[in-house]
Parts: sequence; structure tokens; C-alpha cells
Amino acid sequence: MNIFEIMDASASSFSKTDRLIYESIRKFPDEFANESITTISEKAGYSKPALSRFAKRLGFGGFAEFQYQLSQDLKNRREKPAERTNAEIYANLLIQVEESLKPDVIKALVERMRSSRQTVIFGTNLSRLPAEMLYISLQFEKDILPVLPPNDIPPIIHGPEDLYIFFSAYKGDSHQNIMKDLRKLPEEKRPYLVLVTANSKHPLRHNFNETIVLPSVSLASGSQVVYSDTFAFMMFNDFILRQMNR
Repeated sequence: MNIFEIMDASASSFSKTDRLIYESIRKFPDEFANESITTISEKAGYSKPALSRFAKRLGFGGFAEFQYQLSQDLKNRREKPAERTNAEIYANLLIQVEESLKPDVIKALVERMRSSRQTVIFGTNLSRLPAEMLYISLQFEKDILPVLPPNDIPPIIHGPEDLYIFFSAYKGDSHQNIMKDLRKLPEEKRPYLVLVTANSKHPLRHNFNETIVLPSVSLASGSQVVYSDTFAFMMFNDFILRQMNR
């Protein structure tokens, strides 16, 4: 297996710090392959011991050995023709999303939308587009009141009759303050909270009544696609709308 396959296979056992290092390597593989451990530590904000522990968790003797393997795998990947195009990778992602979504989960969510006083949709950065698209689509449903808060600021009036849907790919940093405010409310006065994410270990997942985890494209696939989570979210929206039209 190459270094990306090894990381993907071990991802379920990663600590919070390991997960952050893993995601950084996926986004900036060349920097992690070519920079010194000191430079990586300073730029990325991870301690040298943390980087060494990450390498050893994957079975390497240390970070230098891990780094050598990473540089070799990157070299080999660039020298051989790509096995799949980005279009093929996206198509495969959408198939994975379809296979991962359980019909009863989608049906229950749609029924909750119809019975809720308002359906408030949150999304920032790359998650903003699917949030906006779901909001626009729900406006055509006569028995659903969709709300897209400006700057992700919740409505002044909210309670257990409301449904909050959060699109959040990985860390959810932009939603931490919202979660902090909602946690202050008595449980019986909180809206029903649903998290839609590509990160099964999302740091805020324990705040939600329900978490829906979607697949995400890995660099192990041989492509540096950057909108994979957005595409997965859009496919999720499509399932919601299909269920409404049944």
C-alpha cells in the first residue's frame, strides 16, 4: 500500500491531533514530503513529538522514514499516468454517497422538516453553497419554512419546534460559538440539531441529535480534487428533494 492508503486504513483509530495532521498531509503532501520536521512544525503548528508519534502509529520508525516513503509515493504517482480522471472520481464519490444514505434516515428527516415550525440551514466556506441550494429548493415546498441565516446567526425565536441543519465538512470552527450558545439552553428548549458532515469524528458531533456522515474523496484516489465534500453535500440535497417528490 502507498502512504495514503496506509493513512486511510488507520484513520478510524486516529486521535484528534492525528486526524488534524492527517488532513494537513492530504492537503499539502509536498510540504510534508520535502520540508524539515522543524519547518513543518513551525508552519503547521504541530509539535515534533506529535509528528513523530503520528509516523510511528502508521508503523514507521520515525518521521524521517515516513517522510521518505511519502516522497517516494508522490514521485511514483506523478510518473505513472493517472488511472482515473477527476470526472470518474467525482462519479464514484456520488455513487458512494448514494450507497451510504439510508432511505429511512432521509425519509425521517423530510418528515421532520414538514412538521417543524422552521428549518434553519447553516453552512460556511465550501459548505455555504449546498446550504444555499437546499434553502432555495425548500422555498418551493409549501409546507416547509426554510431559513438561511445571514452570517450563520440563528433566528431570535427558536425552540424545540424548529429544525437546525448544519453542513460542516471537517472541523466546524465557525459553528463553535453557535453550539456554545445552544448548550446554554435547557434541553427541552433547544431546536432539533442535525449535522451533515464528511468527518465521522467531527469535533462538534456530540452536540447534535443526529449526525449524517457522507463519504469524502481521499488523495489515495490519485486526484487533488478540492470540492469533493461540496459535491457530496449536493448529492445529499438531491436525495432530500427526491424524497419530497415521492
